[in-house]
Amino acid sequence: MKGKGNDGTGNNEERDGWQTSQELFNKLNEQYDFGFDCCASFENHKCDNWTSDFEEVEYKQIHETCWMNPPFSKAKEMFQHFFKVIKSGVAIYRCDNMETKIWQEDILKLADWIFIPKGRISYEGKVGKGSRFPSALIGYNVPPPKLDMEGTILKVWK
Repeated sequence: MKGKGNDGTGNNEERDGWQTSQELFNKLNEQYDFGFDCCASFENHKCDNWTSDFEEVEYKQIHETCWMNPPFSKAKEMFQHFFKVIKSGVAIYRCDNMETKIWQEDILKLADWIFIPKGRISYEGKVGKGSRFPSALIGYNVPPPKLDMEGTILKVWK
């Protein structure tokens, strides 16, 4: 097993199956009307249109607003592809260490906004109470969320 540090080494396969809670997805879907789930499986997809092989999706092939909860073990690759192939979307990812390469080289350079909720987001498919790290919602070519959740929206200047 890889380390449990906040340096990105905690992005291990054991967390790949963590699913966005249906409650959070429903709140976001009310605003964004997601049409495509980028990193899903038959068991956990949130949209009618989905793929378990997101890296095979071609440049701007997807025209719907996308949702992405990437597998932790492939998060960097998934975010690089997300910003390359979709027109608009929202993703969720851990934000306990924003100086990591994934944040500095990918997310912060390309996202339009980041919403950091107060408290921890609960994931389905995880044993125990919530995650041990904070999470953030990341927006690309969509307005910030209008949620009934406390938190902070960071606007990214490019």
